Amino acid sequence: MIKRAWTYGLATLVLCNVACDSGRTAGSSMETENSIALLTQLADGTPAARMDVIVRPESYLSGATELGSDSLYQLHFETDEQGRVVLSDVPTGSYVIEARNDSLNLKGFVKIAYVESDSTTPLTVEVSEPTKVSGRVGLPQLVRRAATVSVQGLDYQVPMDSTGYFEFDALPSGNVEIVAFVNDTGADSVTEYGRIEADVGAGVGDGLYLGDSAYVKKYFVFDDFENGVGLWEPNASENAKVSLIKADAAGKGREGLAVHFVCKRDSAAKDWDWALIGRELGGFVDMSNLDSIAFWARSTEKSKIMFAFDVFVNDDSVLSAENVKAQGYYEVDTVWTRFTVIPSKLDTADSNGGNVGWDAVKNRVTKISIFGQMGTEVWIDDIEVFGYGIFDPYAPIAKKKD
Repeated sequence: MIKRAWTYGLATLVLCNVACDSGRTAGSSMETENSIALLTQLADGTPAARMDVIVRPESYLSGATELGSDSLYQLHFETDEQGRVVLSDVPTGSYVIEARNDSLNLKGFVKIAYVESDSTTPLTVEVSEPTKVSGRVGLPQLVRRAATVSVQGLDYQVPMDSTGYFEFDALPSGNVEIVAFVNDTGADSVTEYGRIEADVGAGVGDGLYLGDSAYVKKYFVFDDFENGVGLWEPNASENAKVSLIKADAAGKGREGLAVHFVCKRDSAAKDWDWALIGRELGGFVDMSNLDSIAFWARSTEKSKIMFAFDVFVNDDSVLSAENVKAQGYYEVDTVWTRFTVIPSKLDTADSNGGNVGWDAVKNRVTKISIFGQMGTEVWIDDIEVFGYGIFDPYAPIAKKKD
């Protein structure tokens, strides 16, 4: 059985004479002239039956207004019970041929430079379980919010968040080119901001970087907790308790280890009791140029956590003799979610718990803290910093103005 669907754009008209006048339907023979005889199979050679097969030009870029994306066609076919199909009426050109069955969670693709001839061109596509692939793109802040990441020649595209982070849930194994671009407003064109080759399924998963190399260098992992939680300390008010351990995140939507803390309150607790985990920075850090901090979190139930930048001092020689902070609240649930802490979106200064706002602490942060809600368990993973290569404490400490 063959299914055929055409998607037309501006450039398809030149191909119409080649492909639109054919009404042939491939039968069981694999000897059709001027065609591609395709076999889909698993890694062990077992035929992969009833796979959707899509033929796209290699220049196809999903979501782009130019770059060969929406201006070119796609051909759709389906394999038989033996994993075979004849791809007929394919014009000369370079293509990416994908085989997939989403219900079976199987995908695969092959690239081909096809030249019409008097004999059938044989081709095999191996299918397997897809792979999650993520990374980040170094782009200016305003551009990042409108940028798209796509896979060249395949119909996969995802947006980026405000830190440039992107994630493909399920890419087929093989060597792909991942492209970051922005569709220009009011113009039928795009601006490409970076591309990278990735061998999906061969150890590639997280950590792809593309775009402005200068920006990418201003990034580091503050803590991924793979080496434990020794740099973090729990703290709580008199009537509250907090325990801190490292925990396996596998099976919960994350791999590896994460930090796990439990916030408890006894019967004598009051509304203002608090519990947190914190990490000292080793001195005063000027974070004036901080772009953002991203982290993953989940909880045993829907609740709020607070991410805070602390100035923890008790010395009259510095700007403040009080322990103050800038803070922001984030709603967590039972599913792992990635949150982005952007300085301009932190809470405005108020009298609640020493919150003095970002501008008052940004050039003298001594500690990063995460507050948990009482009665909940919280997991935190992969805290990433954008805008710095590393946090370096500086000296001397800013002096109090006369």
